[in-house]
Amino acid sequence: MSDSVKEIQKEGHVEPDPLQQKDAKQTAAVDLISRLNNYRSYTDSGSVKVVEEWRKRKMERARQRELEKNGTTI
Repeated sequence: MSDSVKEIQKEGHVEPDPLQQKDAKQTAAVDLISRLNNYRSYTDSGSVKVVEEWRKRKMERARQRELEKNGTTI
């Protein structure tokens, strides 16, 4: 009986093909890039400009914090 159970469990457990996993990830990545590009094309230039300015300010603040942190550890 236990041999039958083990055999059934082996049949039920199928290893996924690594190539299929890679294809699925590639397909998901291409789909995501496509969606992002479509979203960008629908947004107006004003919104894009505002987001870009916000990103620049955020990066500058992060750079300043890093400089301050490095300056205090010397």
